[in-house]
Amino acid sequence: MKGIFRFADFELDGRSRELKKRGQRLRVQQQPLQILAMLVAAPGDIVTRDELRERIWGTSTHVDFDRAINKAITRLRQLLGDDLARPRFIETLPKRGYRFVADVTRLASRRQIKDDAKEAYLKARHFWNKRTPDDLKRSIEYFHRAIERDPDYPLAWTGLADAHTMIGIFGLRPPSEVFPPAKAAAERALALDESLAEGHTVLAEIQKLYDWNWDAAERSYRHALELDPGYAVAHQWYAQLLSVLGRHDEAQAEMEAARRCDPLSPAIAVFFSFIACEARRYDAAVAAAHDALELDANAPLTHYVLGRAYAKAGDTANAIAALEKGISLAGWFPAMEGALGYVYARAGARPQAEQILARLRHRQLTQYVSPIDMAQVCLGLGDVDGTMALLEEGYRSRAVRMMIIGDPFFSELGSDARYRDLMARLHLPIRP
Repeated sequence: MKGIFRFADFELDGRSRELKKRGQRLRVQQQPLQILAMLVAAPGDIVTRDELRERIWGTSTHVDFDRAINKAITRLRQLLGDDLARPRFIETLPKRGYRFVADVTRLASRRQIKDDAKEAYLKARHFWNKRTPDDLKRSIEYFHRAIERDPDYPLAWTGLADAHTMIGIFGLRPPSEVFPPAKAAAERALALDESLAEGHTVLAEIQKLYDWNWDAAERSYRHALELDPGYAVAHQWYAQLLSVLGRHDEAQAEMEAARRCDPLSPAIAVFFSFIACEARRYDAAVAAAHDALELDANAPLTHYVLGRAYAKAGDTANAIAALEKGISLAGWFPAMEGALGYVYARAGARPQAEQILARLRHRQLTQYVSPIDMAQVCLGLGDVDGTMALLEEGYRSRAVRMMIIGDPFFSELGSDARYRDLMARLHLPIRP
């Protein structure tokens, strides 16, 4: 049996003869594993006891076949969590044989990756997970290094797409510079392995953040999760889409699934704060961000999200402290600067807010600054016309975080006809 067979939370590699559940290898004796391989290779078809006997034990072996088959099937049901009376996987047909009744996806066999390429990829992911501007740049260097070592390494291509996408999310470079190469890398990964959940997930991110095609993005996320229900990042990023669309209960369910898949991820932990804030549950957002800090007290993104949650909870002093801490950890981070400018303005510190806005405009002369970040400072200062002009600029330039302008901050503009028209063009719900 060649190829990889995926069903529910399980994956059976026909070449290596390994059975995994959510990525964790299970200990299985050879005979039960061989029986499972025969069953999943012909889902929906009856595999007779005689076929099992001949294929696995042969005609020259003298054993109690019936007892051996029964014992192997019982062991498989234990491993799969199956029920003889109500089978989800293995159905018994008395006196005939067995039938595999779960949906099975057959994938291509995975090729051997070169060790130096794999090492470069793991280093790249390490830096990518830190989520700071400098670390993201380093991750791109290592993803390129992995591709140079092994040009047909699909995960290295998805990683490169992820890194470009994250740089776009943070507003560090123009969308037109990061999303085309991100899309090209994602398509290259899927050309190498169409069954790669990571590839479909980053493609969904591009459809969400750059194309603003919510339906296509949702289809891509769902397909990724069908391929790998244990991929935490797909659950997390799908949750953001659901949250932005106002589907808060579904977003919470996806985040719970993400946490089950990766309970120690600071990036996933802090996202509970994001979706709580989107749902206007500000105390819960503050609490979730503090929980995330227990996993990594020096994560800039967590301090940023905490500062936003404090701001909407009305605690501007703690909001300023959290955002200033995040900036000190991350260095130049325009999204945090914009949030800090907003909070300064709402705290009555207009000179500090105006100084931040001037600094962002000065930076714009030599490097990219997202109009969304400057719009947030203008919003805090009460400059509605300036805010709307910048949001329109963001729409024209496909600024990445246009998709979140229905958040608790920009939704303050809900009574403005220009804002309502912009939200209609984006096909986003207007929320109080």
